[in-house]
Amino acid sequence: MNEYQWFFVAISLTLAIYYALYNISFIIIFTRANLDILRETRWPRQISLTEIFANPLTPGVSIIVPAHNEAAGIVPAVEALRSLRYPLVRLVIVDDGSTDDTFALLKEHLDLKEAVVPFSDDVVQEGEVLSTWRNHTGDVTVIRKASTGRRSDAINCGLRVADQELICMIDADSLLEPDALLHVVEPFLIDPQVIGVGGVVRPANGAVIERGRVTEVQAPDTWLERIQALEYLRAFLIGRTGWSAMNGLMIISGAFGMFRRESLISIGGLDPRTLAEDADIVLALHKKTREAGQRGRITFVPTPVCWTEVPTTFSALGRQRARWSQGLGELLTKYRSMIGNPRYGVLGMFTLPYFLLFEYLGPLIGVIGFTVTVVSAVMGWIPWGLFWLTIAASVGLGFIVSALAVFIEEANYFRLSRSRDALQLLMAAAIEPFGFYFAHSWWRLKGLYRHTLKKESAWGSQQRAGFVQKDASKTT
Repeated sequence: MNEYQWFFVAISLTLAIYYALYNISFIIIFTRANLDILRETRWPRQISLTEIFANPLTPGVSIIVPAHNEAAGIVPAVEALRSLRYPLVRLVIVDDGSTDDTFALLKEHLDLKEAVVPFSDDVVQEGEVLSTWRNHTGDVTVIRKASTGRRSDAINCGLRVADQELICMIDADSLLEPDALLHVVEPFLIDPQVIGVGGVVRPANGAVIERGRVTEVQAPDTWLERIQALEYLRAFLIGRTGWSAMNGLMIISGAFGMFRRESLISIGGLDPRTLAEDADIVLALHKKTREAGQRGRITFVPTPVCWTEVPTTFSALGRQRARWSQGLGELLTKYRSMIGNPRYGVLGMFTLPYFLLFEYLGPLIGVIGFTVTVVSAVMGWIPWGLFWLTIAASVGLGFIVSALAVFIEEANYFRLSRSRDALQLLMAAAIEPFGFYFAHSWWRLKGLYRHTLKKESAWGSQQRAGFVQKDASKTT
């Protein structure tokens, strides 16, 4: 074997080790997540949901809903929020420069009247407030504002109006399960050091939805949506539960997260210059509490579910993933002093390096490494045994991780309505590495490219199909 062949062997072997480390790391996270989920589902609750609901000291919640061209699903989403089982909820909807019928539908459905609404000066907001509205019961406030192209600015606007002790952020294309708030509030009541709590987000695509509630969970209709359902299982049920159990949680999803209002105010609200505002909040709170010598905890509860609409086309999904990748790059740059820094515990020593190496640089390493490995094997520069070792480390272990995610979901929560739905998700796990992986890598590379060149980032247009209301009696 000459020196050139050794070079290609080294690249292929490095790629195999890279993917082995990635999947082994995730299996470690899975193990911690499984222990946490078993404790959550098998052990008695410290406080029952009924006690939380009936307790007059249970803190009120302001739910902030940023909405940009959400006419397709805004009415059922708002109705679901208004019917949540919780003692005190105030809804703040921020119509962030919508050009469709979002506001018209809200005005008609809620019988909104223009009203004077007090705004605090605790956080900075850039987009001009155009008008403010309330329904006759006063539990819903709608703010119309000029859009800056940033979801974070819309949430900051809502934060200036929100007046309850706890702040819940939820996307306008999402539905919360009836007891979701009771679940995420429990950690705040048990531990006063908890400053943020996240819950599970799952795709609503394919689910049976009646009167704003998910009544049956089925696998989505297309393979693109099924692969996303699988991704959400890995990321939320396994990934975030595991990171939380190790006290290294970096992200509470913008689709469903709750924080103490005073904590958000202490960091000046959301950073209006980042695309990754959900992770930025968590890192900013971690940084502030650690540097102040405090013990603020940010945790994750795997039981409550927020159902959200995921993209149904490759173009829409591509824009979303490029935006996520660019946002991650902005985030890692902003908090680069925390990477590998023992001052920030597991977050600094494990979580941030993991996201840098496997999430941000993953598509670049994967595309270059796979291309070199395949060409080298075909040209005879590396043994075919090394090629298959690389495939086993990436595809084989990846499938095992996905299968474990489906198993833990069904073993503990039994959410899927039919056994064939679990089988379809397993089939999606087998399909994902061969077609979707390369498209996904390309989208993430676009985001990496935009971040590297410091391209202007924005919320962008969101095309919504809306929640499909199905007749449960016709399902099988």
